[in-house]
Amino acid sequence: MTQPAIPAKAADWARGHVGRHAAWALPADLSGTRAWRMSSPQGLIDIRVTRTDEDFGREVYAHRNAIRCLGPSHGPRLLASEPRLRSLLTLQPRGWRVDTADLQFQPRVHEDAGRLLRILHDSVSQVPEANSRATRATVLYAQRIQTVADHLATVAPPEQAFAVHRSASLVLRYVRDLRPAFCHGTFGPASWTWQNQSQTLSFTEFGRSEVMAAVIDLARPARAWAEQPKLRDWFLKGYGRPLSWQESLVLRHWSVLAAGEDLHYAIHQRNKEGIPPAASALRRAIDHTGFTLDEDSLTPIDAVERGWQ
Repeated sequence: MTQPAIPAKAADWARGHVGRHAAWALPADLSGTRAWRMSSPQGLIDIRVTRTDEDFGREVYAHRNAIRCLGPSHGPRLLASEPRLRSLLTLQPRGWRVDTADLQFQPRVHEDAGRLLRILHDSVSQVPEANSRATRATVLYAQRIQTVADHLATVAPPEQAFAVHRSASLVLRYVRDLRPAFCHGTFGPASWTWQNQSQTLSFTEFGRSEVMAAVIDLARPARAWAEQPKLRDWFLKGYGRPLSWQESLVLRHWSVLAAGEDLHYAIHQRNKEGIPPAASALRRAIDHTGFTLDEDSLTPIDAVERGWQ
């Protein structure tokens, strides 16, 4: 597949800030942002072109109000932004992606991830009307995944699409009871990098970062916890607070929504290698909710509460 070129105006703008360097295309992230990376004396620099003006504004706001709280070793730095081009320049941390480097089951990695996520989440204290913003954004997120489920129904077994709808309906019942946070948005081992020499964990891919329910950011790490429950203990040790009962109740269902979103993304990207593991992850996430397809006599809330007793 031919890699897309950087839009000419965005390329000219970037050269004015960081000079001329060879760049290579990166896969579009879940927000639809297109990105290109270059290696420079400053480090790894990404040129990011967002899909919409709203996406641009959200990502710039996240950099200025939350991501900077992580410190320069643990997250990207915003070098420049241009709203007329919906373009950002970010300095990225170096390291190996955790999900491709046999690191995602390391206790130290999960403890550091929890510690850094708490810093990001707590930056919500500086956001006006955080509760109402989190409720609105969380509802929109769940509704977007319901739309994704409709698309999945054309390529996945119908019971899986139904399960995604069912989980979305359940979490929507609890939205107002969930703790707000400045969320990463697609948080998980695929967005963590590990620098071996400095033993440093960093976060990347903030295209969906905004104020939402904190538990959303636990949906993807929870997949690893299902296989190795001790990792949850290490993560929460770093995170520094236990989950509320409402968060514990809905976490497995947020994992279903995240898995459905990841499968839809793999299909949309025509990622032949990524589709089978994404489909398997969705199946496992559904299984972990405790639902079975012969429980039609139970309402979703009855079934899930029975599973947590």
